[in-house]
Amino acid sequence: MLGASHAIMSFALVYGATGRVLPASVASAGAIFPDSIERIVCGRRWMKYHRKWSHWFPPYLALAWLTGKYLEANPFPGLIERIGGDLYVPVGPKSITATTAFFLFWWLVGCLLHLAEDAFFGPMPLLVPWKRQRLFLQIFKTGGLAERVMARAALAAAVVLRYVDAAGGVAR
Repeated sequence: MLGASHAIMSFALVYGATGRVLPASVASAGAIFPDSIERIVCGRRWMKYHRKWSHWFPPYLALAWLTGKYLEANPFPGLIERIGGDLYVPVGPKSITATTAFFLFWWLVGCLLHLAEDAFFGPMPLLVPWKRQRLFLQIFKTGGLAERVMARAALAAAVVLRYVDAAGGVAR
């Protein structure tokens, strides 16, 4: 998948699941990381290393699990909270750590979604990062029309499904 399609598809999936723009936006940013880090580290030869160590899921999954466990114990306080009719931004070690964990968690979710999306476009590392295996049939061609249509259709579906229920009314 192309970077733009990763960003759109990950935004759509997280927004469709949560109904929140902030986690979806952070996941969208995380979705471009696995390919971007290859380009930064490997330079012009990045295709030689494509879908190897940066696309190996265990580190992303372990960090997401640990961050999720931290967030269970220390809920995200919100960027802005309403107390007594006044809006304020909570500042303190606990709120800063929880906010960082919140952003890291959703960024890692975006990275994991990138890997899941790429599994439909070709071989991915499964057990070890240096050996790629075909997990699914390659049903899409990278950069093709089907990829672009699918990503944009997923975004449209997420927005429509979030706002309109089966009876045609607006969902709460």
